Amino acid sequence: MDTVLNLYKRKSETPLQTMGRFVASHPEYAGVKMTYAGRLDPMAEGVLVVLSGEKNKERDVYTGMDKDYEFELVFGVETDTLDTLGLVTTQKPVTKEPSLDEMNGALKKYLGSIEQAYPAYSSKVVDGTPLFEYARRGVIGSVVMPKHVVNVSRLEATGVQKVSKEELWKGVRESILAVTGDFRQKHIVEAWEAYFSSSTAPQSLFVYKLSVSCGSGFYVRQLVSDLGRDLGLGAVTVSIIRTRVGEYGIADSVR
Repeated sequence: MDTVLNLYKRKSETPLQTMGRFVASHPEYAGVKMTYAGRLDPMAEGVLVVLSGEKNKERDVYTGMDKDYEFELVFGVETDTLDTLGLVTTQKPVTKEPSLDEMNGALKKYLGSIEQAYPAYSSKVVDGTPLFEYARRGVIGSVVMPKHVVNVSRLEATGVQKVSKEELWKGVRESILAVTGDFRQKHIVEAWEAYFSSSTAPQSLFVYKLSVSCGSGFYVRQLVSDLGRDLGLGAVTVSIIRTRVGEYGIADSVR
């Protein structure tokens, strides 16, 4: 049982639930120590590397592996978590959607070794307390937000698709309600419903597709937020799929 497992974490699932689902169908792992190397947020899906038995002693090696992500964003709205599992905090009119060329031009500044802030809703510890605890208590403004250096070897906008607000709202709502545990789901759904039903909400939105190859510690959500502010539009992450962790690819993930 000293193994490295390549599991597929589903959207709206936590990493612990992914491991629990695997053990339920593989009872030989019941009682075996298991940890994941590299967390995925509830709204993210894809490759989750899980270590069992003695492999747990090598966790730092696997956590530090390079990763690939495919992700989607929309402009004109921001949330406190920087993804759809968050309260809507800002709405901005988008009079002109950026072209893919404009997007890729704006993304160039994030290539190489860059400094990136930690999201307020993250597990980074400051003075003994995770940032998300400060955020939940409404006192995140009193914290000097920490930053760290991350490496990005490839980053590009690959496509864009126009969707109706009804279609996007349906997907957002279903994903939020599928999450179990205490993630403020009721209030988040109410906030998104107010956004989509407001007279200022656009009738359709453009969903941009992007991909990135990066080192350990990179936050897709933070990149999307930073890009939205660079362009003066605001942005929120709609979906994240981790397609690779080191040598472990999504095609080989146990689903």
